[in-house]
Amino acid sequence: MKLYVFQVNNGSTLTFDTELAVQTVLDLKHAIQAKYKIAIQHQVLVVNGGECMVAERRVCSYSAGTDTNPIFLFNKEMILSDRAPTIPKTTFSIENEMELKVEESLMMPAVFHTVASRTQLAVEMFEVAKKLCLFCERLVHDEHLQHQGWAAIMANLDDCTLSYQKLLMKFDTAYTNYQQDFEDIKLKLTKLGTAVSVMAKIPLLECLTRQSYRESLEKSSSPHPSTTDEEDKNEDEEVGDASTQSAVLSLEEEEESPERGATPSFNVTLLDWINVQDRPNDVESVVRKCFDSINRLDPRIIQPFLTECRETITKLDNQNMKAIKGLEDRLYALDQMIASCKRLVNEQQELAQGFHANQKRAENLKDTSVLPDLCLSHANQLMIMLTNHRKLLDIKQKCTTAKQELANNLQVRLKWCCYVMLHADQDGEKLQALLRLLTELLERVRVVEALSTVPQMYCLAVVEVVRRKMFIGHYRQWASALVKDGKNLYEAEKVQRETFGKLFRKSFLRNRLFRGLDSWPPSSFSFMIFVCLFCLPDISLSDLQYLKSCCPSEVQPYLRVPTLCDFEPLNQHVEVLHRLVQAAQSVDEMSKTITDLLNEQKISCSQSAQRSTALTPRSESTTEITSTSTKTLSTLSLKAPDCQPLALPGPL
Repeated sequence: MKLYVFQVNNGSTLTFDTELAVQTVLDLKHAIQAKYKIAIQHQVLVVNGGECMVAERRVCSYSAGTDTNPIFLFNKEMILSDRAPTIPKTTFSIENEMELKVEESLMMPAVFHTVASRTQLAVEMFEVAKKLCLFCERLVHDEHLQHQGWAAIMANLDDCTLSYQKLLMKFDTAYTNYQQDFEDIKLKLTKLGTAVSVMAKIPLLECLTRQSYRESLEKSSSPHPSTTDEEDKNEDEEVGDASTQSAVLSLEEEEESPERGATPSFNVTLLDWINVQDRPNDVESVVRKCFDSINRLDPRIIQPFLTECRETITKLDNQNMKAIKGLEDRLYALDQMIASCKRLVNEQQELAQGFHANQKRAENLKDTSVLPDLCLSHANQLMIMLTNHRKLLDIKQKCTTAKQELANNLQVRLKWCCYVMLHADQDGEKLQALLRLLTELLERVRVVEALSTVPQMYCLAVVEVVRRKMFIGHYRQWASALVKDGKNLYEAEKVQRETFGKLFRKSFLRNRLFRGLDSWPPSSFSFMIFVCLFCLPDISLSDLQYLKSCCPSEVQPYLRVPTLCDFEPLNQHVEVLHRLVQAAQSVDEMSKTITDLLNEQKISCSQSAQRSTALTPRSESTTEITSTSTKTLSTLSLKAPDCQPLALPGPL
């Protein structure tokens, strides 16, 4: 078994050991360089279907490498050469001697030696015919493989063209959208200029940087150094923290000051803080990069380039170069010539066998009288074999010429293919770079748009923090009162259920008619009180007042003191719950009174029963026990105490 590589340029087959099939494509290229002196950088390996072989993959991962489906090799050095590849003209040493040998044989006398000599000559002509036929078959087979190799490289070219068209369409669409939004982009950049002038006048509240500054101090004083991954992970935060460290060195002095917002030692503006968050990409550099990208995407530069790209697509789709007209018919004609070549070989074989049979018959007869006629017949047959030999040589010449012409034709087309693919690669790289430039510009424009709203968002966020703190303060008061009354209500309900449970525990009706009376209220009364004040910045109402006094007029409408929501409905709920607790407490007192009365009656009944048992004889047990039981039952029939029904409040 061999690994077959077919060089399309000159139609030659390269063979290697099958061990290379389990190695990488790069190893195969090294083997080609070592054995056939073709540099690696000049090798292009393609398989059927147009897939270009990747250097890191194994050769066996591609379905190619056999004699009928080889790996196609294109030698770029040979393609770019000015000279066309030369097809070697193979000439057998004996093929040109046949005519001379036939002429010499025809001049020989009619003897037994002449018969034997002519028989040997006929056998030689048959052997030469077989060699010529095999050689012609190989030439035609090579031309078929050259056709397959050209089809493979054209399939690869079609794939490249499709990718190039998609890239061009993607950039064209993005650039068209960019041109439509160009005025909007200019307006956003103009707004950023106004926002920058406003941010330069807005002071940064020191309380916003206090937490990050403390975290940076803890990291710097930590005994365990952070790993490289942690440093990379927190790199952006450390840059922002370090930018404000110089501005918060007077933190302790500021905390002792009664007016937190008016500390003169902390003189950092909102613009200063933004500029150091992503060094060296400050606001000025972002704007400068935006304008630089806009200049590079000028329509006077891009439109001519897009025109060139469309022309490249037209060149890639040149059907006159991609399709070799008449090649299929030419290959079919060559196949017909090979068929006629095989017929000539069969005819030569039959004639040679006839020579051999005549020789055997003459040797067996040993009659010299038949030699003149036999030699004359052999002479005619030799002339027929010589004619067939000439036809075979003509077929060989035609096959060789056809292969040379196909190689010359492919040389021109392969050179065109290299040229257009080189231009497509160069234009594709430019398109990729321009698309990346356009994408980065749009990302920066989004950053610019976000930066333009920073003054308003900063002021709104400060107001929102103050509003939330005020809300949480009021909400805590309401929630605390609600939790307190709720706990009292829960305890009252629990005591009442315990009291009733003591009475009803041994009742015959338990778990028969009144199931579920053993249940308890929820184990705990919990209410979520906001405890997330620690996650909000330490901004107070005085900080808001300080900003109102320092900020320019452009952001004054965003610095209004917030108004709280109406807490009156919540307070009404607290009052209703408070009344419910009072009602539960009164019911609890009533149930306690009933329980005390029942206990007293139970004690008195037991005492009277003991006295009657001691005074009455045992013989009168039936009547007296009955009367005693009647008295006891009448004594236990208590009258319900007079009480007004409770006016319980409605549900919360």
